[in-house]
Amino acid sequence: MTTTNQNVTPMLRQYQELKRQHPGTLLFFRLGDFYELFFEDAITGARELEITLTARHKERGQPIPMCGVPHHSVAGHVARLIRKGYRVAICEQTEDPSKAKKLVRREVVRVITPGTAIDPNLIEAKEAVYLAAVCGAGETFGAAFLDLSTGEFRTTEVCGQDAWARIRADIESYTPRELLFPRSLAPLVKDSYAGHAAHTAPLPLNDDEQDESAPIARIMPAEHAATASVGVALTPLDEWLWEPTSCASLLLEQFGARTLEGYGLAGKVAAVSAAGACLRYARETQRAAAAHVTDISFFETHDHLVLDAVTCRNLELVESLGPGARGASLLAVLDATVTGMGARLLRSWLLRPSVRRGEIEARLSGVEDLHRSQIRRDRVRASLKDVSDLERLTGRINMGTATPRDLGALRRSLNQVPTIRQTLSDAEASLLQIIVENADELPDVRELIARSLSDDPPVNFSEGGVIRDGFDSELDELRAISRDAKQT
Repeated sequence: MTTTNQNVTPMLRQYQELKRQHPGTLLFFRLGDFYELFFEDAITGARELEITLTARHKERGQPIPMCGVPHHSVAGHVARLIRKGYRVAICEQTEDPSKAKKLVRREVVRVITPGTAIDPNLIEAKEAVYLAAVCGAGETFGAAFLDLSTGEFRTTEVCGQDAWARIRADIESYTPRELLFPRSLAPLVKDSYAGHAAHTAPLPLNDDEQDESAPIARIMPAEHAATASVGVALTPLDEWLWEPTSCASLLLEQFGARTLEGYGLAGKVAAVSAAGACLRYARETQRAAAAHVTDISFFETHDHLVLDAVTCRNLELVESLGPGARGASLLAVLDATVTGMGARLLRSWLLRPSVRRGEIEARLSGVEDLHRSQIRRDRVRASLKDVSDLERLTGRINMGTATPRDLGALRRSLNQVPTIRQTLSDAEASLLQIIVENADELPDVRELIARSLSDDPPVNFSEGGVIRDGFDSELDELRAISRDAKQT
């Protein structure tokens, strides 16, 4: 942004200040019914979104590039940018323009990155959205994988002369949307991924290669992420974010624990650092505590068969090789799942096959049980058709982004749990019995939702009518006053 502050309006100065606080992002700045982009962001946005690039203040001799999109269609535009590896900062008006004395207050409410997207419009229902982090050196590397949309959090650590090759293969098996790494690891990551970068600014190899004029935010790197040919956005982060002690403290705070031993992380310095950096990045970008991330699982790479990207591609596990052969992959042949949760689980089992005999036999017994009883199978599938994606629903509720319709979907889904438990109650397979024993029917939650939520919730909370009449006397009184005022 080369225009001096003397030549811009107060509103544009506000934009510039927010942009300085969020380097490496495309800033979507709310102006009335539109989100506007200015300066270099406008040039990039217009090019990538194929929308018209205009300019402000042409009459002053220093035109300021700008472009914009309507607020009601912003999700589709953001999705296109996220798929291309960009980070997008969403800036909202945080006070009523009619009550603002001077300039309307605006704040960045969240930063959406390829690995932290949780909006249903930005992600595929049948695919996990992993934010991955890797760190280490020499013969020890750690990696962490966080699906912020569901709260799934896993970490591992690998030692030995082939540690990097093994950890990289594990990363590829998770097909993360974004990979975080310390800047000191940039040469190794660049050799492994960025040599095939599809677009965006070059990945810096050291601090000297950065633009010295770019302001440094607390978390965000100043450059856009590079997107490798394997589809992962590469995001370098400063070294202090990986400090083991602070990462361990962050994890303990998140889980409300006193020690990490119960999570299998005792002595796993690289794994703890990767997990801490991953969690901090997610919390900072979302401007939320991510309360639904309540646990972390440590796994050994020998717990499953590690299949790298080349192997998965050649075996056509989840994607077909031939042109026009869509639906010819192993996943497409096997996937008759009813819910997004089931589809993601099946996909993970194919990409990371278990090597534990007991686990394999338990899955086979479960399949045999349901295959043998068509009545039970049909009843379960019929019930599941009324079950929404509970993993992602609860994630959005905890992140504060759920809509009234999401709450309606939660009500409908929870009402199916007793029926599913009853249907599986006489199943013999241990895997199905575990579901029956561990599934919580949540009668108190279902009763509360039934009493409070209206039968037909609106699309947005701002439309009103979310809470059922008779649930809260004070709300009923206010509604009556509002109706009387309109009648008079």
